[in-house]
Amino acid sequence: MSKTFWSCLNCNEEVESQFEVCWNCQRDRTGLVPPNFSDLEIEDRAEKTFLNTKTSDKYCLACQAILTYAGTTRIQQGPTGELVSDIVELLLGLPTPVEMYCCPACGRVELFMQGTN
Repeated sequence: MSKTFWSCLNCNEEVESQFEVCWNCQRDRTGLVPPNFSDLEIEDRAEKTFLNTKTSDKYCLACQAILTYAGTTRIQQGPTGELVSDIVELLLGLPTPVEMYCCPACGRVELFMQGTN
């Protein structure tokens, strides 16, 4: 199933055709702010970049289908070769939180560390 997009006249972001307002700058297809739309703008550039990356589609490495978010889980990494961190993890039993995504086309499961691209 392929998606169609329109290009925002204000910020040049690609927006899915099902939406009438750009997710990035809150402008409509004509480049204007709709009169009934609240003016919520994230001022912190780092936070905005993080949120944009976090919510962008992730693609299957095997078949390039869009992955489906399946939740978060924790995994034990095992020895990393860094003595101090290995001892801390062994003693405290701190598993690493990861986001899990599944491919609806080929069944592949991919894990992403939280807070990374």
